[in-house]
Amino acid sequence: MRNKLFLERTELLIETSEGSLNFIFPKDYKVADPKIINGVEIKWDYKSISEEPNEFNIKIQGLTVTTIAKIQLKDKIKLTAGYGTDIGEIAAGIISRKEVDKGVLKIKCREVPADFKKLVSAGYAPGTTASFIIKDLAGKIGFTVKQCDLKTDKVYSIGESILGSGLYEIGQIVKDCDSKMTTKNDFIYIYNNEPQDKGKIKLSYESGLLEEPKPQNIEEISYKVEKTNQATGKSTSNKKKDDKKSKKKSKKESTKTSSKAKAEKKEELKYDYEIKCLLIYLLKKGDLIELISNDISSVCQIVEISDISDFIMTLKVRVVNNQSDVKNNKNELEKRDKSVNRKGKTQKTKRKGKK
Repeated sequence: MRNKLFLERTELLIETSEGSLNFIFPKDYKVADPKIINGVEIKWDYKSISEEPNEFNIKIQGLTVTTIAKIQLKDKIKLTAGYGTDIGEIAAGIISRKEVDKGVLKIKCREVPADFKKLVSAGYAPGTTASFIIKDLAGKIGFTVKQCDLKTDKVYSIGESILGSGLYEIGQIVKDCDSKMTTKNDFIYIYNNEPQDKGKIKLSYESGLLEEPKPQNIEEISYKVEKTNQATGKSTSNKKKDDKKSKKKSKKESTKTSSKAKAEKKEELKYDYEIKCLLIYLLKKGDLIELISNDISSVCQIVEISDISDFIMTLKVRVVNNQSDVKNNKNELEKRDKSVNRKGKTQKTKRKGKK
């Protein structure tokens, strides 16, 4: 019923060595281009992964063997979805895994832009502003700066020299300006610690909210029950404590467990509510939304888009009541991002001229 009401639509573009492959689902009878593969069944989902670039999985049913053979690993892929004519990009990246199972093509993709590691070399004259450098570097690596709200548009009085990964260098300049950056597909969004409420999306049952937001903090009393050996009447846990084998733990194993515990603590994502809503392709991490449900009416900030499946988004949000709260949320997100060692990132090789 939901499919008919909201006219769910998925479009897929894959750049292969033999040319572009375009897919549309469900079939659009207004499209007559024979080059478009129109009507093959497409299912997809999107997963947010803290330690690596995000993933999205796609299943395509009804392709010929010839078409399947054209699709190869590392091909560029772009996923677009929405309702009717109101569609937008959900994710873009490269194909990292390909499998054919009983005629169904299953591909796993990483949300890594094609020019993620592209190196750039550029020099800028004294007096050049950060915003100019950011937009120039973005153009060199095939990105578009959709939003550039720098807290301070720093002026490099003695110039700036760049040599390294373009995306990484842009991130460093954004930090110089006390601001934050996020990417979605081939777009760069830059915001500061004092975002404005204007332009925020209202999320309610009338605009896509599907159920009451679930709070993260659930208090619970945990009881540890000791099992008793019926024959001896002694506690099983005491018996285990007396077991020499259970006591013997190598120093290496203990250290490993301790390190793992610390790592898990660092990666803990703090949020107030988990929200399920219909797909809104415009949303991204860091956005403010006006959340209105039966029990809640507040401005919230998206700290993670953790999952999109069957046109339903799962968001993790934090309630913000004033600009100070927003600033604290931004700072915490920045610290968390720093603590995560993201794979595939090229470190800068040279930066000078900062003042």
